[in-house]
Amino acid sequence: MATTVTKAKIVEEINQTVGLPKEEIYSIIDSILNEIKSYLIKDGIVKISSFGTFIINHKKDRPGNIPNTAQKVVIKARKSISFRPSKTIKGLIN
Repeated sequence: MATTVTKAKIVEEINQTVGLPKEEIYSIIDSILNEIKSYLIKDGIVKISSFGTFIINHKKDRPGNIPNTAQKVVIKARKSISFRPSKTIKGLIN
């Protein structure tokens, strides 16, 4: 079963482990995530050592179907994000 990790869960864990005030932890996490987002928008790739790589993929227009009908549609070009875990993370999982 999948577990959803929220900022609140991360903040609570760090608060219990390190003892920093929750407001300060929220600020730090928001700063980290904002940096990742800005580099992803700017460069299209973000590598975090010993964790993994976030990459923006460019998907072209493609044909598609509307479920339960015979109607054909064109799925517009878009960008998507993928994540490739590092060897360290793969080793922990396997």
